[in-house]
Amino acid sequence: MKEKTDSNLLINLMKSNEVFLDEENIASLEKIFKPKIIKKEMYFLEEGEKSTEIGLIINGIFRSYYIDGMGNDITKYFYKESDILFSYMAHLCQKESEYYIQALEDSEILVAKISDFEKIVKSNDKLLLFYKKMIDKVLVMKEKHASSFKLLDSVGRYKQFLDMYPGLEKRLKQCHIASYLGMTPVSLSRIRKKLNLNK
Repeated sequence: MKEKTDSNLLINLMKSNEVFLDEENIASLEKIFKPKIIKKEMYFLEEGEKSTEIGLIINGIFRSYYIDGMGNDITKYFYKESDILFSYMAHLCQKESEYYIQALEDSEILVAKISDFEKIVKSNDKLLLFYKKMIDKVLVMKEKHASSFKLLDSVGRYKQFLDMYPGLEKRLKQCHIASYLGMTPVSLSRIRKKLNLNK
């Protein structure tokens, strides 16, 4: 990937998060972020690994999941274009990740060491704002998902999923959506039929 393409990818990513950087800021990011292709079903992070890298999604979809005590695969979150990839809790606590982060499509990301990224962020207000916005977006997404199990029924959770991830249901396996919503694929199919979405 050529340097100019890297600049365009970074600029478009910042714009999608409503952060506008000058050439100097873009140049600082280019020094540490490198393009990487992650093939479908491969991992950005695996359970038991330290979270040492940060990824910015250019193209593709990822999911965060874990295996429960019964051996069930439980999807926690989805990440799409312009989202950030890393285990925030594992990084803050300096512990191994409790989750897998897996590509659901052939995906293109920009990746850097978290330590390198935080060094340039600390001395740059605009980059710090970008970092904060990315983290805030992840935290809001996680809070909405957690509270949905207390406040919404299964239909309400599905409608919230459609609102939080517009257009994503067409790119995801039904089993992953069902797992995310805490239901079986059969139950999800019934809900979709009820809402006239199973066409």
